[in-house]
Amino acid sequence: MMLKSIFWSCLVLLTLTGTAVSAADTTEDAPAVRALLFYDSGTPQGRDLFAFYLPALQSRYRSRLQVSGIDVSQPAGAQAYQAATGRWDLPVSREGLPAAVVGDQTLVGLLAIAQGLGDRFETLAQTPGSARWPNLPELEPLISAGVQHAAERVASEGVSPSSDTAGPGPFGGRSLSDRIANGLAVVVLICMVLALIHGLVRVWRSDGRPGQATPTVLLVVLLVGLGISAYTAYTAIAHVSLVCGPIGSCGEVQGSEYAKIFGIPMGVLGLNGYLLILVSWLVARRLSPEGGGWNWLPWAVALFGVLFSLRLTALEPFVIGATCVWCLGSAVSITIAFWLLSGFARIRRGRRSDLGGPGAAGARARDAA
Repeated sequence: MMLKSIFWSCLVLLTLTGTAVSAADTTEDAPAVRALLFYDSGTPQGRDLFAFYLPALQSRYRSRLQVSGIDVSQPAGAQAYQAATGRWDLPVSREGLPAAVVGDQTLVGLLAIAQGLGDRFETLAQTPGSARWPNLPELEPLISAGVQHAAERVASEGVSPSSDTAGPGPFGGRSLSDRIANGLAVVVLICMVLALIHGLVRVWRSDGRPGQATPTVLLVVLLVGLGISAYTAYTAIAHVSLVCGPIGSCGEVQGSEYAKIFGIPMGVLGLNGYLLILVSWLVARRLSPEGGGWNWLPWAVALFGVLFSLRLTALEPFVIGATCVWCLGSAVSITIAFWLLSGFARIRRGRRSDLGGPGAAGARARDAA
């Protein structure tokens, strides 16, 4: 009788232990967050999504994150996305893609996806409904195939963050477009350093004055930089993906930790910097038309902008491992602006002879030289 009781007790304990282990395994393997990703396979943002963002996220969270990719360039995906726009706050135009739906929350743009599924993952995991697929009849036939498709693309195209060949560097472990962009960033970096040195030397020269076309060229350069910064600021604030073009990985740079300073997007900082340079230079032209004086203010702001851009330009190929062509455009603009402003800020000892008098001819000869 005692042996029979011991047998049944052991059997019950084994059963309960097996159930507990099974439940623990199920809990561990069950995704805490299920994300439905809408993307356009024909855009650079779609490529960056599977090459850089998803490999990093899945390497970090593994089975806790499950992703289903819906390609809106396909008829079924386009129909499902159209239905989703009527249900969630998603951009009607494909220019706002990629976008993710987690529960009832939406993440629009690569930056928002990186932040939402990266920095705010634990918050999402605690949100009710995040572990379930979004409920929409048009999506149900595509979800399972989307999970398999996303896994296959990450396996074939993804650059693993732990891979030795994917380490930061201008050329290692990158696609041809990234290697070209990183090489271009290195060239721009060298030219910026040379222009910075020459601009500093130019300030202390005592002769010469800016040419007649210099103000027009400077105005155009500042407006170009202002336009680039306005666009990048808009994409960062509106969580819209940058249109990068045939080379570079703008989305990867925009989603990196170096894309903000004290929580402020780089584009916003650049926009304010260009505005400050433009306004202060226009004021200086009225208050100090012969150079020096107030011209030192826009020159100083431009110098700070060049140093700031030098840092980001160096980080892109050597630390981030990717380059944003918009950032390079802004770096070139601020460098040219600084070099041109050096001509207005310089102290000219021969100012009186430049305006007229016995030494005017010699001064004009020096200017022509």
